[in-house]
Amino acid sequence: MRNSFLPIEEAPFIRILLPFLCGILIQYFFPFPYSICIFLFLGILFIIKYHNSSKFPSKRFADRYCFGIAISCFFISTGIATLLIKQKEDLGNFPGKHKYAIASVLNNKETPRTICCEAEIQEWVQHNKKTIRDRLKVILYFKPDSTSRSLTKDDFILFKPDLVSIGNFKNPESFDYASYMKHKGIQYSQYLNSNEWKYLGHKKNNSIKSTALEIQESICKKLQNNNFSETSYAILVALLLGNTDYITPEIRSEFSTSGLSHILAVSGLHTGIIWSLLYVLLSPLVWIKLSRLRPILILVFLWIYAFISGLSPSTVRATIMISFILFGQILDRKGTSLNNLFAAAFFMLLYNPYYLFNISFQLSFIAVFSILYIYPVLYHTIAPSSKWSSYITSIFCVSAAAQIGTLPLVIYYFHELPLFSLLTNLIIVPFLPIILGVGILVLITDYLQISVNFLIEGLDQSLIYIEHLTRAIASLSYSSIRNIWIEPHYLLFLFIVIFTFFWSFRTRRSDILIFTLLFTVLFITADIFYKDQPIRNAWIVYHDNHHTTINFIDNGNNYIFYPNPDKQDSTIEKKAYNFWIKNGIEDLNIVNDNCNVQELYIRLPFIRFKGSTILLLNSEYWKDKKSTYLFPIDYAIISQGFSGKLSDISEIFNIRTIILCADLNYFKQQALQKESDRLGIPYYSIRNSGAWMFDTDTQLRIPSTASN
Repeated sequence: MRNSFLPIEEAPFIRILLPFLCGILIQYFFPFPYSICIFLFLGILFIIKYHNSSKFPSKRFADRYCFGIAISCFFISTGIATLLIKQKEDLGNFPGKHKYAIASVLNNKETPRTICCEAEIQEWVQHNKKTIRDRLKVILYFKPDSTSRSLTKDDFILFKPDLVSIGNFKNPESFDYASYMKHKGIQYSQYLNSNEWKYLGHKKNNSIKSTALEIQESICKKLQNNNFSETSYAILVALLLGNTDYITPEIRSEFSTSGLSHILAVSGLHTGIIWSLLYVLLSPLVWIKLSRLRPILILVFLWIYAFISGLSPSTVRATIMISFILFGQILDRKGTSLNNLFAAAFFMLLYNPYYLFNISFQLSFIAVFSILYIYPVLYHTIAPSSKWSSYITSIFCVSAAAQIGTLPLVIYYFHELPLFSLLTNLIIVPFLPIILGVGILVLITDYLQISVNFLIEGLDQSLIYIEHLTRAIASLSYSSIRNIWIEPHYLLFLFIVIFTFFWSFRTRRSDILIFTLLFTVLFITADIFYKDQPIRNAWIVYHDNHHTTINFIDNGNNYIFYPNPDKQDSTIEKKAYNFWIKNGIEDLNIVNDNCNVQELYIRLPFIRFKGSTILLLNSEYWKDKKSTYLFPIDYAIISQGFSGKLSDISEIFNIRTIILCADLNYFKQQALQKESDRLGIPYYSIRNSGAWMFDTDTQLRIPSTASN
């Protein structure tokens, strides 16, 4: 089996993990009430067949596969059941007719319009005053005032529940916020005015995670008292504890462009470094013949570190993986790294199957798998000749393997490819053990009240150096290729090509390499013929409950128009970013009234674009206006501010289609819809159906879609 992609003897746990993953995916994408029963029934059938054939030597060999199929069916059922249980847990005891809800605040964040709190409902109060215990996570939006701003973690509030399912703004290729929150275990939200809730008091949460977060907060305060520069403190807290609250968007962007964003979140790299440091520090235990105690202490310290760093998926995955290795040392048994990786993934997904859809989990898992699978090929290909060249080559190959394996995911999620990441990792990563070690030493001496100013100054200068280096690299021309868009099928294609290519080198099989090349040619050829053409001429009215924003695309040129200049949408680039890069639309131009560029002419309340006449109704301008001639209008956009009636407008204009914007209040929109039906004028509701998108080349409306 050495010629196979992944020999079973190297990673037997994959026989459990793969069917378990299939079960999770089946329940997530194709939920069916009886799917778990079907796979259990199939498993029982194959077990019976295997048991019966084992009695007859002539059939035993022919039916040996039955046991494997039965086990796969059972673990598919386990995967289905795991996600099903998690989905029911996240629903809690809602929906239901409850008089009040008592919730504890988990965090508090002020936004431009509301106070946003993640909270956990602890109890439901019934009309008969009986209570029902629960653990339902929700998002609560408070009207900003002094009381809501003062809410902190572990504060308790009372409110009348009117929870609604979290939905998405239906804009083209928009971020799937509802799924993102669902994966975090949150499916409901509610807006609360000042008189709709009551502060009950503060009660400290004594859970393990809360205690860990309190310890993390105290460590942050300790570090803050050591006179680090603002930038150094932000980077150090991120490196040591995975707390990125102090990382500014500018620093985050610089680290992303230079290919170092992975060091700002505690991950397998950091856990591995801490493991190595502990291994060296506890070496004296071997000298005094207590070698069995060393892996036990390392195991304890690593899990303490994982808790303090917030139990991120990457940290937990790495800690579980290292735990398997340490247990093997304690029991004098050894396991392969690949098998430990698959076991770690299985137990993490058994605990929370939604980790499978977590970007951090995907990146960390693929990165470690790539290092274990691709690194040996790269290292032996370069074949260093000396000790120092071997060390440098090893660092280079580890970094290259991780980046090659995660390349498809990085492009798919972040639409960016850092070009200098290998260089920056080669320079920075060797210094991380020193930085982390000194950082931990500074903390220990601080708790012991020992002055180590020289260490603090050295650490501060090192972190400033790292930030300056990343800024310099990020500022270079062509430091990264941005605005890359790939479809999900291209993601799968890239993974197949990358890993089959290295499979051919691992096994020295030319037939696999030939297959990879042929598959690549056939895939690209098919994609050329069947690929959708980018949208080059269109106009869009975006789905937003607070602003109306109109986007005109004229031969790839990008124009944004705000009907109400006082209510410009500062987040429009975030909403439309995916749609623009998918269609190769780049430069953003804000246009105003009296605009006349290319085929776009605006003189309110009229807009002329690509041969279509658009009427903007967002005021009382046409109230009491009369006309003896019906002016032909292709589209009438009705947004916030319109207070007239369509019956009056229809006496002035002959409107072909009405577009109702999402910023219209609910009752006004309902009245306009009924009036449109009575007048026989077709209408399109953005609130109900998503953004209006019209391709002027095909003269067809394009349905809105959400991206990952």
